[in-house]
Amino acid sequence: MNYKGKLCLLSKAGYFKRIILILMLISPALFGLSFEDQEEKVQEALKAMNRMEHEEAYRLFKEVRDSEPYHPLAPLGTLANKWMVNQAIKGFEAGNNEMLHEIEGVIGEYQKRLLIEPNNPDLKYYMGLINGLRARVQLSEKKWLSVMISGYKIIHYFKSAVKENPGNPDVIIAFGVFKYYVGMSSGFMRIASWILQLSGSKEEGLEQIEYAALNGNYSRYEARSILAFSYLYFEEDYKSAQRWLAVLRAEFPNNPYYAFLAAEAELQTGNTNIDEQTAKIINKLPELNLYTKLDYYQRLQLLKGTRAMLENDLVTAEYELKQFVDNYYSELDYDLTNGYLRLGQVYDLQGKRPQAIEQYRKAVALDNRTGAILKAAQYLKTPYIK
Repeated sequence: MNYKGKLCLLSKAGYFKRIILILMLISPALFGLSFEDQEEKVQEALKAMNRMEHEEAYRLFKEVRDSEPYHPLAPLGTLANKWMVNQAIKGFEAGNNEMLHEIEGVIGEYQKRLLIEPNNPDLKYYMGLINGLRARVQLSEKKWLSVMISGYKIIHYFKSAVKENPGNPDVIIAFGVFKYYVGMSSGFMRIASWILQLSGSKEEGLEQIEYAALNGNYSRYEARSILAFSYLYFEEDYKSAQRWLAVLRAEFPNNPYYAFLAAEAELQTGNTNIDEQTAKIINKLPELNLYTKLDYYQRLQLLKGTRAMLENDLVTAEYELKQFVDNYYSELDYDLTNGYLRLGQVYDLQGKRPQAIEQYRKAVALDNRTGAILKAAQYLKTPYIK
């Protein structure tokens, strides 16, 4: 080949190289990102979720879902954050209904991939997680039979996944949560435990959740949140709750949910100095969508009423707590239980025993196994004395 021909080929090669580079820039999905790129976006999405930036988390997960290589967390993450956005805009019921409808599509996506890779432990793990998301909604609606059926599917897939990687904390957390709830729940959950052939205790469950909190890749934030919540509402171990809340708040200082839990933990120990936590919530309010904002206005009422009770301002305490229980709008009823209990305590302190008994009965009727239920049952027998 003469010099002119070689020059022409080099020129064409340079041209095609430039075209390839341009295509790679404008369409990374066409040529594929590395798994490390996908993983980095997933981790950023998880952090955005814990900052309550669900639109951003949804965007990141969707980018991963629409790109190659396939990352099995992306479909679940996309759905979960869309659910949170819909709840904030449309309300809990509408958001839940839409999510339950769309969840079948994600399950179908995982099932198709399992047909191709039937022994893939990651796909089995995410099949367990997607059923866990469904169980979460069913739990909020107290559909116990549906929760048990979803729970069976969760454990079925997780048992299969854990055989391939028995030390994986992202799988172990599921067994921990199940064992913890079996350990503290009614005979219904114990029957479920027998059917699933999975025994355990609350203590063992908490140990497994803590293992995930310390060592998990995808589950560490959720595990820490579960521990903070469980120690605060169920175990009434406020020092342990504060320990995990300190970890979460150090990484996500502007998350109003963690600020609320931290304020609750302080009030439960008799400390009314919660100005820093309430300021975090108030500062976040302008950024929140309608229904989430209503949720936090109510939580501020609960904090204000509880603080007033502890400071012997019973008029303010009665007003704020009554407003809270009468207008309660939230998906779960754990805070409502505290509202009824504390309003009953205020009435006892005011010498209004019949009204106090009415509130305690409402608390006990919720039957959500929180520490507040046990206290309300106690004060039904003996009036609260500060």
